Amino acid sequence: MSIVTRESGTRKLMLLSKGADEAIFPVLCSDQPTRVVADAVEFFSKLGLRTMCLAWKELNEDEYLNWSIKCKDASSSVIEREWKMAECCQLMETNLELLGVTAIEDKLQEGVPDTIETLRKAGINFWMLTGDKHTTAVQIALSCNFVLPEPAGQLLHVQGSTPEEIAISLERVLCTMHTLSTEAKDVAFVIDGWALEMALKHNYEAFTKLATSCRTAICCRVTPSQKAQMVELVKSWKFRTLAIGDGGNDVRMIQEAHVGVGISGREGLQAARASDFSIGKFRFLKRLILIHGRYSYNRTSFLAQYSIYKSLLICLIQILFSFVSGISGTSLFNTFSLMSYNVLYTSVPVMVNILDKDISESTVLQHPQILSYCQAERLLNPSTFAGWFGRSFLHATIVFLVTIHVYANEKSEVEELSIVALSGCIWLQAFVVAVETNSFTVLQQLAIWGNLVAFYVVNFIVSMVPWGGMYTIMFRICGQPCYWLTLLLITLLGMGPLLALKCFLFIYQPSAINILQQLEHSCLTTNSKFSSIESHLNKIDKDLENSNPAEANAGSVYEPLLGSSPSSSGRVSGLSSVNILQSNP
Repeated sequence: MSIVTRESGTRKLMLLSKGADEAIFPVLCSDQPTRVVADAVEFFSKLGLRTMCLAWKELNEDEYLNWSIKCKDASSSVIEREWKMAECCQLMETNLELLGVTAIEDKLQEGVPDTIETLRKAGINFWMLTGDKHTTAVQIALSCNFVLPEPAGQLLHVQGSTPEEIAISLERVLCTMHTLSTEAKDVAFVIDGWALEMALKHNYEAFTKLATSCRTAICCRVTPSQKAQMVELVKSWKFRTLAIGDGGNDVRMIQEAHVGVGISGREGLQAARASDFSIGKFRFLKRLILIHGRYSYNRTSFLAQYSIYKSLLICLIQILFSFVSGISGTSLFNTFSLMSYNVLYTSVPVMVNILDKDISESTVLQHPQILSYCQAERLLNPSTFAGWFGRSFLHATIVFLVTIHVYANEKSEVEELSIVALSGCIWLQAFVVAVETNSFTVLQQLAIWGNLVAFYVVNFIVSMVPWGGMYTIMFRICGQPCYWLTLLLITLLGMGPLLALKCFLFIYQPSAINILQQLEHSCLTTNSKFSSIESHLNKIDKDLENSNPAEANAGSVYEPLLGSSPSSSGRVSGLSSVNILQSNP
């Protein structure tokens, strides 16, 4: 970045430039000594400091006026404006005089290493896309527990100045990873912007194999457009991406990802304004994903499948009634009942489902591996949809057959059969919501059972209206013991098999969530309980690895890490999602 300024006293024109050493050194005068500054940059980088070189030159009036005309023409161009502006700037940024180098400490926020370690246990992969120097990026990655030091981890280097050298480096990297596939090490690779561009252009398949085999990647000296390009690339591999950044150069990356998270702070609000979610600190990402993200997935899964269930329930009863009515097209339910069924009777209980929690927040943070259920789509998939479809078919059959057979010898009107069948549907959906609810609050209890009471209140009021088509019906059927026995029989037949199956699975084939629920309710901390939990979580991780075709083991030439992190943790297996992270949260 450069600026042209004029001194107030001498009226001299000067060009002041700042940038990375790779950008500043090539535009210096040929007689400029750079060895001392280059050594200083390397020394500061090894300390984890962010470096920047400074240069300048004096301009004369004619040179500036000629350049100013070209700059105005380029800025007003309609075609290829950015390319012409860049070319115009390069004309001015030549024959500079080196002033020196600056180095600053970009201190990590509190809780960054712990957040990254926890999210790793949840099966999330990390990519660090940064414009920092290679050595600086590695040191920052070590300090924030992004990569693990020897012997727990290995850092693989992909480098080269030509496509041929990069191809050889990739081949050696993959070969070494193949030989190290049996070792339980957390393997990461680092690549700079130039090598990344060449690898994607000439060695795409080899780079793809490497990228999908490592759980951690560091891309240094990359531009904002390359950051967005990498997010788009990872999305093309059918992974879910989350991009987090705190500066204006992260905006394109945040907008490209499936989920964009911006950190509002010293770098301004550009990233926060362009994101889907804005947080104040990096450590809040742990709660955003593990707590709010997981609860949201569970609640959305239940709401989507319950909506299918309750709609199919009323529709299947109509279909079954068509066989009795001779396919005449007659509806068993009147217009008011059908409208109220979706708008009033079945909407209120699930709206309060936003408060449901299967396990507590502290348990989720203590066992982040449980997020694997969401990543593996255990709660929302074709098989679970089939289960809810079977439940709706079972309940519709029970409601229809019981109602028809109980009232077969009664002199009942169609409107009375309609109310009995509708009552059976409302009772069943109330018990279904109650069975599927994990944590009961006063508001949830009122929504479920208060809604059941509201059903009778509304229908009694409607039955008092002579022109409503339901005049005196509720008063007649509610005074009959047969009505209440029918509802009791429908509830027992409908919920009995579901409760039996749920109890069998909970006792004999408990999931990791069931074990954690037992642990919370009984407040037990025995070793057997904890070992059972860990075995279930490890099994989930292995299932995820086996189900992911991109999880291929390969190897690479590596260098021992330049330092060690005292807060590093062991390797966590499992690959289910990819996160694109900015290096300096």
